[in-house]
Amino acid sequence: LENLEATSSSLRTVIEDILDFSKIEVGKMELEHVSFNLLELLDSLLGLVSLSLDDQDLELICSVPPEVPRQLIGDPGRLRQILLNLVGNAIKFTQKGEIHLAVELLSQSDREISLEFRIKDTGIGIPADKQAQLFDSFSQADNSTTRKYGGTGLGLAISKGLVELHGGKIGVESIKGVGSLFWFTCSFLR
Repeated sequence: LENLEATSSSLRTVIEDILDFSKIEVGKMELEHVSFNLLELLDSLLGLVSLSLDDQDLELICSVPPEVPRQLIGDPGRLRQILLNLVGNAIKFTQKGEIHLAVELLSQSDREISLEFRIKDTGIGIPADKQAQLFDSFSQADNSTTRKYGGTGLGLAISKGLVELHGGKIGVESIKGVGSLFWFTCSFLR
């Protein structure tokens, strides 16, 4: 029964990823504009991902400086989806050490707030020649990792599409064997 539930959950995730990717590709994905508390979203997210740490010797760290506004207007569900993809990947590819999620205020006006999110890990890292293709659909740095770590290769492509819908950019800096830093920017209303 446990295997059936895990298989069912994995299949549902793949189907949801394909649907989200398809909506983004044809320009039919729309973002919500609702008020939400950033700290509550991050706390909920870290509580959820900490359940998947199993026996890994990992420390999850989150830092949000006081100048980052707490109340935002945007799509908390899609922001959570981006963060889950990136933090989930960090956990998947990091056996020990730490994963640090940081938020930085880039700019703010009377109407808009621009934030940068950074997810830094001490994982296996990504070779420089593979980094450019990471955000392509069905792409992974090493096809052999699909068997070892799982995944469809859609998470980063979906994240890129969602970030761009938020008026932002996404990127990666990594050294093989040392770790990775994924970052993205998003704009929100006040």
